[in-house]
Amino acid sequence: MEKLPINSSDGFLHMEDLPHNCIFNKVVTGCGGTTVVLRNSEDYVIAVPTTELIINKTGRIDAGFSTIKFHDGTGQSVFGLFGKFDNDVRKDLVRYIESNGTKKIICTYDKVPRLLDFIVPHNFRLLIDEYHCLLKAYSYR
Repeated sequence: MEKLPINSSDGFLHMEDLPHNCIFNKVVTGCGGTTVVLRNSEDYVIAVPTTELIINKTGRIDAGFSTIKFHDGTGQSVFGLFGKFDNDVRKDLVRYIESNGTKKIICTYDKVPRLLDFIVPHNFRLLIDEYHCLLKAYSYR
């Protein structure tokens, strides 16, 4: 295991990006690894276990595009994907993917396979947020 120095003096995790190809325990820092991913310049798919996490980040109660505002006044466009995946959501997703700028798609775990039909996977990094939920659920099998 490799330990990385963490700067989180003000309650926020200060990193350009999360380490690649690893399991990152953000509980140790008590800071938001998801925020690091949302703020950087990499295209990301962020897979989460619950729709509530998406609603909390996007401020939307339905699937679609929104802009997240950060504490420093900057913002990032994000596409929340959960619930119904009907034709309107598909069209909005395609428009979002084809638009300019960094892409951030936050979706529930079950939507990842369907999302692969719309993105070029090697162009995106994947963050499996709250991965301990997967491990816990798997342990019941």
